[in-house]
Amino acid sequence: MLNASVFNNNGLFQEHILTTPLPKLRIISIHSRSSIRPLHISKDALQTLKDTYSIGDELWDLTSTFGDKPMSAAVGEGGMKVQNGENGIQVPGGVHSWTMRQMAVFHHYDPNDLQNLWIFFHVGHNTPMQKEIRQYASLSQQALLPGHAWHTLHSAAFSSCLDNWRSYVNSLGYQVDRHTDKSLDFILRNIDRVLTAGGATNLTAIYNTRDLLVPTSYRLRVILDTLTRLGDLSSVLSSRHSSSDNDFQKLIACVGYHQDRLEGCVVGVEVLKEKFKDILNMSTLGLDVRMTHEMLDLNNRMVELNDRMIKANKVVTILTLIYLPASLMSSIFGMNLFKFDDGTTEEFKVSRQLWIYVVATIILGCLTYVIWYLWSHKRQIIRRIFRVPELGIHQETKEMSIDT
Repeated sequence: MLNASVFNNNGLFQEHILTTPLPKLRIISIHSRSSIRPLHISKDALQTLKDTYSIGDELWDLTSTFGDKPMSAAVGEGGMKVQNGENGIQVPGGVHSWTMRQMAVFHHYDPNDLQNLWIFFHVGHNTPMQKEIRQYASLSQQALLPGHAWHTLHSAAFSSCLDNWRSYVNSLGYQVDRHTDKSLDFILRNIDRVLTAGGATNLTAIYNTRDLLVPTSYRLRVILDTLTRLGDLSSVLSSRHSSSDNDFQKLIACVGYHQDRLEGCVVGVEVLKEKFKDILNMSTLGLDVRMTHEMLDLNNRMVELNDRMIKANKVVTILTLIYLPASLMSSIFGMNLFKFDDGTTEEFKVSRQLWIYVVATIILGCLTYVIWYLWSHKRQIIRRIFRVPELGIHQETKEMSIDT
């Protein structure tokens, strides 16, 4: 049987590595409590592993991605939400948090099957891959052929991580379809309501989905490149065995299966990207239409308000032309347009000097109109006065340009 040990202390782990003879196959599983918590192993313990198996700095490259908040700027990182699925069947009620940075695998392969080393880094405890490792450790050592771990552990890692990409791409497709249905709201609904509404109907949700969609194709292409290299390496190792039905050949078939699935996901992501471009174009068009409608409505209101102000100015002007002569006569000439007799009848009479009011009204009205006309048309009057000299200057300039 394969020996399995659990260490909760870095010192005990280092002592075990240093004192135990190197087995033909050693599998080490290290996990963190969450995606933003560091791994439960010290730097000294990892250094002991490096020194024992003569590992380079590539081990640090894997561990450096654990312990920080996932960022979309780094490949293999980022917090996502996907549909949880089992056996390829979508579970409609399960939307759970899923982190792209789920697992890291380091494999130190010995062609002589003397010092094979597997190191798995997990996010969280009791992950599906950890269960696969325990199940593999429970197998009988006599039943394992050379290269069995190569196929079993690699294929288990594929099934634990790569199948989630299909679910993730499906979740992005659902979001894109929802945005497609909502994009017409930019034209059919009030723009203020669209911009301030929460959920998937506002611009923020649309651009967030775009930010998730753009790097997905690049991540999938990196995974495809890794699978291609692993398949090529498996082909080289398979050629060294006389039997065509070996574990390396089985892994080649497994790699080809996952490549086909991921290539389909890449094509699906590219289709979603093109569809999302149409959504953004439609949203932009909707915003332009709504903004144009708002501007036209504002212009119509301004024209209506301007008409009201013009009418009010006309009324004020007419009242001024009526009141100004009467005020002039009463204040300067001391005359009243109407008067009452001092007798007992108190008869109401019109003043005999009313003609002065009529004459003053006509004169002041004409004077007011002339001043208004000159003030409002002063530019045209100036142009008419100085039109002949300006034409001469233009002609001289034209002649000079022709001579030049």
